[in-house]
Parts: sequence; structure tokens; C-alpha cells
Amino acid sequence: MTEREAYGRLADFIQDYIYDKDWEHLNTMQIRAVEKVLEKRDNLLFTAGTAMGKTEAALMPALTDLYEHPVDSAGILYISPLKALINDQFWRIEEMLAGTGLAITRWHGDAPFSGKEKLLSCPCGIVQTTPESLEAMLCRHPEQVRILFSGLQYVVIDEIHYFMGNQRGLQLLAVLERIRRIIRRDPVRLGLSATAGDAGSALDWLSAGSGRSGSVIDYQEEQRQYLVSVTATRIKTAEYPVSYGKKILAQSLGKRVLLFTNSRRECELLVSQLRRLAVGAGYPDCYHIHHGSISKSLREETEFRMKTAEGPVLTGTTLTLELGIDIGDLDEVIQAAQPLRISSMVQRVGRSGRKTLRSSIAFHLRYFEAADGAVENLDLGLVRTVAMVELYFREKYLEKTKRSEYPMNLLVHETLATLCERGCLHPPQLAQAVLELSVFRRITQEEYRCVLHAMFRKGYLKQYEDGAVGLSDSGERICCSLEFYAVFESEDTFSVRCNGQEIGTVDRAYKAEESFFLAGRTWRVLGCDLKRKRMDVEPGSAGADIHFNGRGALYTDRRTMEKIHQVLASEERYSYLDEEATEILQEIQRTAGRLGLRKLLAEEPGTDNLVLFPVLGTDTIRTLYYLWNSNGVVCEKVALRGFLYGLRLCSVGRRGLRRMTLRMLDSGCRVDLDLLLRKERVEGKYFEVLPQELKYRQLKEDALDLGGAEAFLRELVDIL
Repeated sequence: MTEREAYGRLADFIQDYIYDKDWEHLNTMQIRAVEKVLEKRDNLLFTAGTAMGKTEAALMPALTDLYEHPVDSAGILYISPLKALINDQFWRIEEMLAGTGLAITRWHGDAPFSGKEKLLSCPCGIVQTTPESLEAMLCRHPEQVRILFSGLQYVVIDEIHYFMGNQRGLQLLAVLERIRRIIRRDPVRLGLSATAGDAGSALDWLSAGSGRSGSVIDYQEEQRQYLVSVTATRIKTAEYPVSYGKKILAQSLGKRVLLFTNSRRECELLVSQLRRLAVGAGYPDCYHIHHGSISKSLREETEFRMKTAEGPVLTGTTLTLELGIDIGDLDEVIQAAQPLRISSMVQRVGRSGRKTLRSSIAFHLRYFEAADGAVENLDLGLVRTVAMVELYFREKYLEKTKRSEYPMNLLVHETLATLCERGCLHPPQLAQAVLELSVFRRITQEEYRCVLHAMFRKGYLKQYEDGAVGLSDSGERICCSLEFYAVFESEDTFSVRCNGQEIGTVDRAYKAEESFFLAGRTWRVLGCDLKRKRMDVEPGSAGADIHFNGRGALYTDRRTMEKIHQVLASEERYSYLDEEATEILQEIQRTAGRLGLRKLLAEEPGTDNLVLFPVLGTDTIRTLYYLWNSNGVVCEKVALRGFLYGLRLCSVGRRGLRRMTLRMLDSGCRVDLDLLLRKERVEGKYFEVLPQELKYRQLKEDALDLGGAEAFLRELVDIL
């Protein structure tokens, strides 16, 4: 299909929209989409960089189909990971639909109720929602599913990489299958992703539980340029020295910038420091904060200012602005600290240069100088960043996403949700309703029977005289709670208010007269209501800090670890490093050589320990740790400032290690259950409900790589 043919095939109102927006042409992805979507045969995965028109590629032909072949319900279900992203897309799509008779309706907890009522009385067009809102609809009002989606043609899943590899994504797949059962239709699924590292796996995820095969429509943006720079600042005593803040200030002056951090605390401290430095130097206060603990109204105000400000503006953020919320064109993205994952780095750099196709990212790293020669004190953040930059910007490599095959946590949730939706069911009916969901395809009848018994013991379920299973009073209370619909655990937080306006939330109570940072400013506590979980504050000026629960995990896959070892052994000089970063890298390389970090196995000086630095991913190194500790070898993790890099094998020589490893391989690589359960915990709210053997089953799947560890041990035995 030519561009002219594709354009001519679109509905008149979409042609008018393209003309009004002064589009010069349709890109190749959008041309292919017109033909493939209108065939209505395959599920389609659209992969392209940020702001390359994936949403339009999916929606323009789907809306054309709805316009030409109306249905008596909503025709498109548009699922997004964030309510803010839904709100942002709503205005764009509503403009496209003007005058067509097709409507778009937001359906989530913050959306206007009037829009939902109107949709129920006259279902049509597009429904935008989140997995949690769909779960709530299925549990509380399953009849609405039939009303709204009886003629559903398409399901669009935005940012599917955000759902893959976690419990929330598995919940979404289960919810889509439950909707499919109710409406007895198999709508086409259209997935959108900017950072799908393995298109085949992403397509398998997208099509799971549907009755359709799938294909990929990708778009290689050859014309986009990437500008990368890396600076490093030596850190001795101060956590965020003024010299570090001044570098970021100089980098951002006069620009429209997003400053990404790896934690909410870092975001608060850095933006507060930048504001003080800027105002003290006579520059305007154009500094804002956007993260999950900031109130919705303040986040929306920040989004509006970023979108409308004519002059320079900087917003510090975490994950909340990583996705495609429209905040206007950016001059640059600044990343404070090493990236958590390559896919996250790519998503962030794609926020800049949307119009110019010149994306710019500046890494500002802090290098923590080791106080002594201990290997654990060596900071490899700069090396890890260089490895990730090399992998993506030179090789276009992205990590693959692992899908859990035994989501036992979700099994508890879906059992409760199914009984909430359908009422009492006899055990065979309940097992069929739950286990036929594709996300549970590897779970056996016997394993499910164990889960049900555990739920009875916990008091979630009850059995009636005729044998039917239903929710107990406790189970009813769980399902009636708004927190039930999300599979992830919500934080226990305190609301922070100033003169009645909500500023945001914090993870602990502060006493009267104490001060803390939030929304980039200092607040002094006037009083704390522990029962209502509320603190009243006023603007403060005293020194302050803030702490939030949790932190991003430094997960590293095998390919990234290979590149890290290559960088440590390389004499290459990377042009994007500044002078200080280059000096620090050379220093790290010399230290790594002295400490043996480039060797697979070495004796630790002054001890009878062995240190092992395998070129393996986080999951595999973690598995080796559990295997050796479960089989008579005292093993310690060697974590370099939070980065799991190797293992220490205590009081064992090479011969002893070889003998014990051979014995372990001969008897089968087994991990001690009690040790694993003490040390590890998987995502989800219902882990403690599970019986021990099923906890172990899920942990083995989610936290370990037994196959990779066994293969490495066989190679190691030959070396020993």
C-alpha cells in the first residue's frame, strides 16, 4: 500500500485532522498499520521510539473501521498504565473525533462520573481505563461489561513494556480474558511500545489468552540523533556537595529540562539544592517536582507549566514522567545517578528532541571514593553507565523481560475476584474459571487445591452445605476495599496539607516542629493526626531531609555484565566522558585490576577465602549464592554499593570448592527452602497466604536462574 492509498483509505475526519495538523506525510509504520489493522486478523505490536506516532498508527485505522461499521457499544478499549497518561491522551483523541459522533470516555477513579453515566446510557467510541478500573468493573458491576463492550472490536494497550514482567501485567491479561468470556468476542489487540527489547516475547505477551496470532509493525527512526554526555563528581563527605549541584545548574540554565533521579528522596534533595543555588545567583525560580508522593493537583500544575512555559523550566521526577505524558518539547534530559535499566534510560532520553529529532541526555554521576581498599567500597556506577550507553547507543541492545510462569500471588487475587464477580461456585467450576486463564497455564489442579485450602485457613473463603465455595465475611471486606483492585501493595502514607491544600504524602509521621522536604520545598510540622494519618504544615526554612520507603533495584542482565567487564578491561577512551569522568574511569580500571575484579576466581589476600566475579546476570549470581549456602559452602554476596557483582566463598580452597560443587551437581542443584524464604520475598499482597511449598515454587521462578547457575557450575568445575 502506498502512502496515497493509505491516506485515501482513512475516514474523512482523520484526513481532515492530518491536514489541520500540517503533517507532511505518513511514516512507514502508519502506512503499514492502515492495511494490517483494517484486515482485523492479527494482533499487532507497534514498536518505535518515543513520539514516532504509534498511537496514531493504531487508532487512525481502528477509528476508520468504527466510523464505517458502527457497533452498539464501545468499539475500542484503550488501556494505559497511568491515569495521568489517560488524561493527557484524552484531549488529543477528543480533538481528532470532533464532529464524528464517536465519543471518548475516561473510566478511572478520578474521571468525571457524568461521563461514565453518559457512556452507560449510550455506549460508543473509545473507553480509556487502567487495569485496576477494569478489575473494579468486573468485580462490582459485571453487567456493565456486557453493556459497554458487547461489540468491542479493538483493545489498545499503551506502553506494554510497562506491564510486561510484573504482576500488574499478568492481572491485565487475566482481566482481558474474563472480559472476552463475558462478551463472547475476540477483539484485536494493538500493543504500543518504545522499549520492547525482544519483540517476539512482547508479541507473545500481547496475544496471551486471545484467539489470534500476532505480527510486529516496527519503525526504525534512522534520522534521530542522540547527544550523550557523562560527568562525574567525587564525593567524600557531603552526600550532595555544592559542586555537584552547580554542575547540574550550569547544564540546565536557559533550557527546558527533565531531571530524572532513581528515588523520590534524591529528587527532593536535588531540586531543593538547585532552587537555592539558582535563586542565590539571581536566576528565576523555575524548578518543579513530579513524583508519586506529590498530590495530583500539584503534579497537574507542573505538567501544565512544563507544557506552557515559554522560558527555561526544570522538573525533577522519577518514573512518573518517564512515560509519554505531553509536557511540550524538551531541550535535554539530565539523569542523576546511574540508570536502573537500559529500557528506562531509553524511555527517558526519548522525552527530549521530539520536534528536532535530536535527543540529548546528560548523565551527572557521583563517584563515592573508597575510604579503604575493601572491594565492596568500590563504586562502579560510572562503569555500569558507560556499559549501558555503549550497549544501546552503539548496539541498540535492550534487556529482555522475564514473564512469571507461576504467579501464585495473582492466583489468590484472581480467585477472590472471580468469586466477587460470579458469586458462589462449586470447586470444579471455580477451578475451571481460574485455571483456564492463560497466566495460570503452568499451575496444576493439585497446586490450586493447596491454594484454596490456604485461603480457607486464612478465613477468605467459606463453603456452603451444597459444597459451593464463596467469599467469607473477611473475603467480602477485602474485595469491597478500593485497595483490592490493585495487585501491588499500597504504601502506608500520611497526607501533608498546608492551609487545607494537599501537598502530597510521606511514608512516616513527623513530630510537631520537625521539618522535611516535599515538593522541592521545606515544611515545618504544626501537628500530626495519627488516627486520620494527616499532618498540617507551614512553609519552613530550617535544614531538612526526607526519607521514602523502597528504592529502585540495580538489576543487571548477563549481556550488560559482559559489557561492564569489557569496560573495566578496556583502554578505550569514551568521547562523551568529561575530563574528571575520564580520570575516574581510569582510576576504577586500575583499582579493579589490583582487586582482581576482572578475574573469574581469585584468592582473597590475607584470608583463606576465594572471591568469584562471574560474568553473569543478577538472577544467576543470586542463585549461586543460595546453592552454595544450601550445600555446605559459606558464601557471601559481594555487592559494590548496591550492585551485586560477585561472591565470596569463605574458608574453602580450590580443591574443597571443586569437591563440594561436584557433590552438589551429582545430587541435583537444590536450594534450602528455609534459607530462600528468609532472604527473599516476591511482589504481591498475598505471598504470606501461600503454603510453604508454593512460596518456594514462585520464588524459584521469579528470583532464581537454576538452569544458568548449573551450567556455570559445570564450567567452573573444569577450571578448578
